[in-house]
Amino acid sequence: MKAAHSRLRTFADIAVRHLQHFNHPGRAWHDLSGPQDTLTVVLSEIGGRCEARTNLHSPAPPDRQRPNHISFVPAEMRIWGYTDNIESVRELRLSFDRKSLGDCLGPDLDEGKAGTPELMFHNRRAVECARLLAAECDASDPSAGLYGEGLMIALLSACFQGRSRKEKSGLSASQLRLVLDYIHENLDASVSLTELARLVGLSSSQFARLFKASTGVSPHRYQLNTRIGKAQELLLLKGEGLSIVAAETGFADQSHFTRAFKSKRQTNSNPTDQAAWSLASRS
Repeated sequence: MKAAHSRLRTFADIAVRHLQHFNHPGRAWHDLSGPQDTLTVVLSEIGGRCEARTNLHSPAPPDRQRPNHISFVPAEMRIWGYTDNIESVRELRLSFDRKSLGDCLGPDLDEGKAGTPELMFHNRRAVECARLLAAECDASDPSAGLYGEGLMIALLSACFQGRSRKEKSGLSASQLRLVLDYIHENLDASVSLTELARLVGLSSSQFARLFKASTGVSPHRYQLNTRIGKAQELLLLKGEGLSIVAAETGFADQSHFTRAFKSKRQTNSNPTDQAAWSLASRS
């Protein structure tokens, strides 16, 4: 290997790494086993191919040798990573224990899938989530934790969720009020999906699904809209400075707030947005 780059984020005790390897010409292999379960999504391969193999000398079946393959390797299981004349590989790798996976998916978890290795399978939804999650790992000013955690839950659900089951259409009125009050009371704090789910006794995946059914938006989007609404109030009614507004509404810094505000203004402009944006631009 010539070089490797890695960016790490952690959500709900699950390590998410965006990795890129640059290799010398020729064949190479390494042991993929580790102390935790590992899910790897290959995002790009340049100049050759890479595989995951149970036997180093047995190539993967031809129908699995397609781009953007995914491999799940349970903890301590001997699996080989094999490359043949490849220049670089870019992948997203999640490392976790069974308890963390269970906490995220709850009754949605298919225990059979979670205990069985599966190499080089394909799932378009999982790859789309992995690409977005990799970009979030690379971001110089990452979005709120709810965004990355939501993407991770969606990725894990695509790979480990069992058969869908009939369930209620949303959170109960009391559950929804409890969660919304908590979000409003903690606008300046980093709130996790796991934290919100525990308030109402649900797994993260159940909660995210039922919250969207109740509100029409994801927890991350609701939090972002609420923060921007509060920021408008501080700008228009109280005349606060932009740096103070950013801190009081949970944005990483003034530039992070400005980008979020500008993005909302472009997609859903109204007179209040225009007036607040005018003040923000002059701050």
